[in-house]
Order: sequence, then C-alpha cells, then structure tokens
Amino acid sequence: MNAVIMDNVEVGDECIIGALWFVPEGMKIPKRKVVVGNPAKIVKDVTDDMAKWKTEGTKIYQALPKQLHETLKECDPLREIPGDMPEYKIDYRTWGDTKYFL
Repeated sequence: MNAVIMDNVEVGDECIIGALWFVPEGMKIPKRKVVVGNPAKIVKDVTDDMAKWKTEGTKIYQALPKQLHETLKECDPLREIPGDMPEYKIDYRTWGDTKYFL
C-alpha cells in the first residue's frame, strides 16, 4: 500500500513489498521475497505460511468496498457510545501475531 515502485522494476511472483517503501529504478526482485526500506532492500524469503496469510488478508481487503456499498447509509453521529453496542470479533491477526501460532 502506497509503496513507490519506479520504472523498470521487476517484481517476482509472490513477493511482499512493505507499505510506504521506495523501490528504486531498475531493481530486480526474485520471486517470494520480502522487500522493505527507503530505498527498498530484500530482507528475507516469503514462507508458505506468509503467502497464505497475505492471500487471506488481501481477500478481506478486496471485499471491503463491496461491503461498504451494500451497507452504507446516512446516520446521525453518536454523542456517546451505546451500552448495547455489539463487540467486534477479530478473526484476522497481523503477521507478527500469526507466525507464533503456526
């Protein structure tokens, strides 16, 4: 998200490029690498577990606009938090949390 990828960059299959990082012109990134930094550098390999986690996160992210358009409605702003407000179930963890459970 919001990474800057300059001209003539080659990104291999199943790479993960960190958000907000700068990938310089002409960089060649082999498949299944994690790339971060300003300028970007390869820091490690993408494991099978990381690829699965990222794929699931991407599916959730891509579903958000559809969900928004199906449920968006005009409402008045809350003045205080209602006592009967439902708790939200978090069923997706960050990679930092996920990798310890695998």
